[in-house]
Amino acid sequence: MKSNGVTYPFGQCPRLVDGDVDICQSNTIIRHVARKHGLYGSGEAEMAAVDQIIDGVESIRGVYLKLIYGDELKEEAKSAYQATHIAPDSSTGRNSGAHFAFLEQLLARNGGGSGFIVGGSLTAADLCVWEIVDLHLRIFKEEVTAAYPLLVAHHGRIAGLPGIAEYLASPARLDKVNNNNLG
Repeated sequence: MKSNGVTYPFGQCPRLVDGDVDICQSNTIIRHVARKHGLYGSGEAEMAAVDQIIDGVESIRGVYLKLIYGDELKEEAKSAYQATHIAPDSSTGRNSGAHFAFLEQLLARNGGGSGFIVGGSLTAADLCVWEIVDLHLRIFKEEVTAAYPLLVAHHGRIAGLPGIAEYLASPARLDKVNNNNLG
């Protein structure tokens, strides 16, 4: 892969080939699939909100990956991570914009948090939020559940949608989602 700069311009997966579209990079793939399948919101304001949330989730993912692969989920690292990126009282501190409180606030601003995170229908932003919450519920279930009831309820709603519920109950759903069996 790394030596094939044409097929893998960033030297890594994931890669999607969809007809004439041949792209790499996770968020590029997410946005392409969302546009193609009507999961990008309706109108410029919703599309911008979807982008904002996808990028906010990516901020959390970046620090999550350091916790998993760099710090290997050591207890001291988990405590520091929880204190910086999950504990509600740390949202105004130095966290590089990577905090669950921000996602909870965005969800609450859209209809009180009882539906989708952007607009009135499922978007790629909902799926990205679902996935990052799911990863964190595997490691910080008590902390996330106690601090972010709207995100946890949203996670449950998205998990119950047709197609998603079936996938989650299938053998295709991985027990361990990280290459080092952590998380």
